[in-house]
Amino acid sequence: MTIQYALFDFDGTLIDSNEAVISSLNHVAINFRGTPFGEDELNLILGKPIVDQMAILSVEKVDLLVEQYRLEYRRVMDALTKIYDGVIEMLTEIKALGIYTGVVSNKGRRGIDHGVHQFDLHDLIDVTVSLDDVNTPKPHEEGLYKAVHLIHKKFGLNQPSDSDMKKIMKRTVFVGDSGHDIETAKNAACLSVLVDWTLIDMKQLMKLNPDYVIDSPGALLKIIRSLT
Repeated sequence: MTIQYALFDFDGTLIDSNEAVISSLNHVAINFRGTPFGEDELNLILGKPIVDQMAILSVEKVDLLVEQYRLEYRRVMDALTKIYDGVIEMLTEIKALGIYTGVVSNKGRRGIDHGVHQFDLHDLIDVTVSLDDVNTPKPHEEGLYKAVHLIHKKFGLNQPSDSDMKKIMKRTVFVGDSGHDIETAKNAACLSVLVDWTLIDMKQLMKLNPDYVIDSPGALLKIIRSLT
């Protein structure tokens, strides 16, 4: 089995936005209820769409809370966000192997585009799929399928049928840092790769049985080469 598609979550996987995300979440929580999110709450909500994250505070006021979060995140994101060591080198080598790359995230389009521009990833990531581009976010597999369709469109390849997509997924890895990412890969029947630099409790994530766990971006290359 040769890997031909390497798809990635964005925040917490390629981009270290943890401080910006948690700072913004706690900014909203403190303003709303007077206390920040606890560890158990963060383990529950990290990796989910922002609407679901804010709903833990108030379903009735979720739209207002989401807007507060987005305003705070935009204020702090550049100062508190960085790219993980080794990511540029890993993506460069993956592209050199002729593997297609993509991002599938529960983050909005504006945030994804900003991050790709901020860290100059345009030549290393072929396509991006944001929360705004799908009907059903992760852990539904729609985003992974859409990424493949976008890749085929970008490179002039035939659009895959349903049966083709099943075959493609067997040659695809999806790399992420959350339970939603592992579940997304399993729902799509592709290989799941968990990064161990996640903020989420690893014991809980390991219960979901990811196919692989990596301790550095470079470790993904070893997995890909072992499958070639």
